[in-house]
Amino acid sequence: MLFGLGLAAVILLAGPLLLFNPWAASALQARHGVAAELGATQAEVDRVTGDILVDLYVGGSFDVALDDGAQLLDERERSHMADVSRLVQILVAVGVLAAVLAVVMGAWLRGERHRQGRIMVTAAGIIGIMALVLAIVFAVAFEPAFLAFHAIFFPPDTYLFAEGSQLIVLFPQGFWFDAALVAGTLVILTALVVTLIGFARWRGGRSDARPHLI
Repeated sequence: MLFGLGLAAVILLAGPLLLFNPWAASALQARHGVAAELGATQAEVDRVTGDILVDLYVGGSFDVALDDGAQLLDERERSHMADVSRLVQILVAVGVLAAVLAVVMGAWLRGERHRQGRIMVTAAGIIGIMALVLAIVFAVAFEPAFLAFHAIFFPPDTYLFAEGSQLIVLFPQGFWFDAALVAGTLVILTALVVTLIGFARWRGGRSDARPHLI
């Protein structure tokens, strides 16, 4: 059970968290013309976005400015980003602990390939199906799903901003639509890889199989 839970958490969190990197963010922002909307260069956008991503992981102040010295985010926007940072830090901590748990319990089960493979297939299959369902929901009803996500994880009204907000310009809805689909795809692909590995171990360990509970 501990092996399955740890593995499920790693499959669910690894891809989406790794997506928060300067290269992926820059590609998505360039795709949606963020630099032109801000009246800045792509290099400026990359710099402030990189600073924001660092602040997300370390709990920074989000006090970033463009090259002209103008502060990019107002107090309310910085407050929301601080809330996002706390969520990201929790998810990173959960992901690291889950990875350690999966490795330790996987090593403990290394002599029981059939049982280990069965757990891997079960955990990956459940997470993969969940990710596929969520990807479909976000694809066909992105705005309600995006708002529901914020309503679950953030205090009421702290995540709603007026049209033209610098935070929304920097990370527009199209950015998050694409990011959500890429994150879902990464989860599904990770689940598929784990399923294939687990199936191979399951098949290969049949001769050693013993009746066990997952």
